[in-house]
Amino acid sequence: MALDYLTFPEDLDRADHAMIGLHGRNANKYAFFPFVRQMGFLHTRWVLPSATFAGEESDEVRWWYDNDRKDPVELQESRDRIGELIAMQIDDGVPPENVFLVGFSQGAVMSLDTGLRYPERLGGIVALSGYVIHPEHLREERSAANQRIPIFLAHGTRDRVLGIEVGRENNRVLEDMDYDVEYREYDTAHRVSSQETKDIRAFLHRHMYGMSMDDPRKEDEHVVTF
Repeated sequence: MALDYLTFPEDLDRADHAMIGLHGRNANKYAFFPFVRQMGFLHTRWVLPSATFAGEESDEVRWWYDNDRKDPVELQESRDRIGELIAMQIDDGVPPENVFLVGFSQGAVMSLDTGLRYPERLGGIVALSGYVIHPEHLREERSAANQRIPIFLAHGTRDRVLGIEVGRENNRVLEDMDYDVEYREYDTAHRVSSQETKDIRAFLHRHMYGMSMDDPRKEDEHVVTF
């Protein structure tokens, strides 16, 4: 079954880039919306899916995999559904190298788990407050096409859900696999801080357009001014 998702903005005239935003456990497709509105990229489609599996109490509470079991079958199903969303963007005319995965917590796990296996070169991965799940499997199954993909990792030093040691181990695991990682720590809990948001925006802009947001060579505006 395909994932339920929303797109933002709805009335986009053209999509040069696509961002797939993956929420954390026990949330849904609306959880990423406040963050997305702060990005402000022009000609960029955000695709915000609800996760694969529903909680027992409500269909609106979703998760990508069971935290305790970390079942490879569940992970594969979620990976396949996210891969379908990526393929939809490519089929709609967005080059694969202009498709980015942005995830928080379980969504960060799935961003890495899916993006590093994807058979075509993607634009980049932003993984916030997450980790590499089953790194021994990833080492065997990763795609050569995304060996040089830029990765932004971030973690809060006051995170009590996934402690800062998880973020540091995440960085170490990816560096040991020779990935290009930009790792940042922030004085925050299990959330995305305002400075983190600014740094993500700058990272994405740099890899979308090949220049920093304040580059004097920039001839046109790529972002909305706040």
